[in-house]
Amino acid sequence: MTVRDLMKTDIGACAPGDELATVLLLMRDRHCGWAPVVDGKGLVVGVITDRDAAMALLDHPGRGASRLTAREAMSRDVVGCGPQDRLPTVLQVMASHHVRRLPVLDERGHLAGVLSIDDIIKTAGTRGAPTAEVVLDALRLIVSRPLVADRLT
Repeated sequence: MTVRDLMKTDIGACAPGDELATVLLLMRDRHCGWAPVVDGKGLVVGVITDRDAAMALLDHPGRGASRLTAREAMSRDVVGCGPQDRLPTVLQVMASHHVRRLPVLDERGHLAGVLSIDDIIKTAGTRGAPTAEVVLDALRLIVSRPLVADRLT
């Protein structure tokens, strides 16, 4: 089973210059806490989570969501996958980067879709799907974060 079998292609994206308020409305309307940020050439230059938006608002308390841009809130270290990637590989990428969603990029680096851990979980029990144990191991790693004390030792 590959990413192509599961990815969603009807996704909302925003541009770096879009108001954060517009991005939040996009997330609300799509019932998703994540949006890719795509430049004028169709390349994914960042992603914004609902947490990224909240942190940007806290970092700029006087500006508000209509005076901040996607560029100011987005995470720039984009990790993606390709449509031909196999699910065990994608789970490893998600686990090692602690992310639950990946933009799916075509061979030119353009946004082709999105794959979430939820999409993978829904395949449980189907032929070619990762085992429950593999998915659970990936989930454990996705949600794990090193503690400050762990980083100091």
